[in-house]
Amino acid sequence: MIYPSFIDFIIPTYNRYDQLKSMLHSLVSQYDPDWSAQVIIDDVENNLIVSIVESFNDSRISYTFTGQRYNDWGHTPREIGKQQSESQYVIMTGDDNYYTPNTVQEIKSSARDHNMPGLIFWNMIHSHLDYKLLECKLLFGQIDMGAFATRRDIAQKIKLNNTYTADGWFIHDLNTLFPNEDKIKIDKVLFVHN
Repeated sequence: MIYPSFIDFIIPTYNRYDQLKSMLHSLVSQYDPDWSAQVIIDDVENNLIVSIVESFNDSRISYTFTGQRYNDWGHTPREIGKQQSESQYVIMTGDDNYYTPNTVQEIKSSARDHNMPGLIFWNMIHSHLDYKLLECKLLFGQIDMGAFATRRDIAQKIKLNNTYTADGWFIHDLNTLFPNEDKIKIDKVLFVHN
């Protein structure tokens, strides 16, 4: 595959080894191989995380150290990752999540069918809701950072704030700064939040 990929998964992590493995397994199991993943390690050095990433032996998966510990729900590492990305879309997710094998395929299809919209979102299963369905909406408390893909050129212009509700604020800022961009929903579960 030629880099840049169609979709870049931005994955902040800090000392969650088993969760990170599950997340990366969900990506290497994608039906469509046109993805990349940036594991942004919120730390100065963590050789165990490096060994996990390297154990996949997949050139689509890279890692970067932040150089310091931010401890801000992964938002600074996500900001670093999305600014480094060269893909057409970015998904700012977490190391404790995973995606269904058809996620990349569904997003690519939706993006092409709708002339590369600014944002594509989908439904999810949420651990904080006892693994029940969350029918996502572009509203505070009804969307999660991992349940949407943003066109990279737009994502790079929206600064993530470092609050617990940064996902809701990101959607708010996108709607404010880019009111004419299409926002398309895939009415399927593509994501599990843990």
